[in-house]
Amino acid sequence: MFSSASLRRLAPCLLSIGLAACSSPPQRAADGQDPRFQPAAASDILAQTSWDLARWTLPGGALRPVPHPSSSSRPITASFIHDRGSPLMAGFAGCNQYSAPYTIANGLLILRSHPVSTMMACAPQAMKLEQDFLAGLTRITATSLDNTNNPQRMTWVLSTGDTLDFGRRVDPVAGGQIGPTKLVYVNSERVPCSAGAGRAMCYQVRDSASQPWQSWYGEITGFNFQPGIRYRLRVVEVQDPNPPAGASSLRWVLDAVIEQEIAAR
Repeated sequence: MFSSASLRRLAPCLLSIGLAACSSPPQRAADGQDPRFQPAAASDILAQTSWDLARWTLPGGALRPVPHPSSSSRPITASFIHDRGSPLMAGFAGCNQYSAPYTIANGLLILRSHPVSTMMACAPQAMKLEQDFLAGLTRITATSLDNTNNPQRMTWVLSTGDTLDFGRRVDPVAGGQIGPTKLVYVNSERVPCSAGAGRAMCYQVRDSASQPWQSWYGEITGFNFQPGIRYRLRVVEVQDPNPPAGASSLRWVLDAVIEQEIAAR
């Protein structure tokens, strides 16, 4: 039997449209995402992959000129990472760096908000291409991959009828190098430094977010550094058999990009 106090608590629900009205609202996940998206995020096949825009087909079949990865021009790119547990899409849009949170729902790539980008000015043709690409990110109506186990080609269909085809970049790997691995932060700018017998531009690195930045006098093999982006990398530390005169004999080889974010201006 229900007590009178229990009945008083249940009365508003019983007067509502069914007992479903009594259910509590869904709790937010620790990273702030709607839990309805969690299963998709957990099976995110795009995580830790990077892509170059290879072809842009307009409605009717004509091709729109885009910077091609095989040429000397810089292609439009898309990389998918999990930034502190939250899926983030980032890349180069033709003139500026961009980023936006995303989710995968029933195989469809969905941006959870409009992309944000840096504010550099470029030639009018490049700016127009970038504007159309960034606008297209919120108009994806179909997403397909050529192979769900090891995709090498990704296709988007936009609500405008445009089709964008991407080719997968080679994922950063340690290249068979043997050595200890470590996690490092890399700042968004390189700075002048004295390296070996002369002056050079050094990375600013640190082991934890609470430490001050320090100069790293060597290269990071396999790392495609983009100014304005702050990174967290997993690297393999190896011995350089032929280090420059006066430079460290240690060298880092990129194993994986763990996080990246556009640095605050």
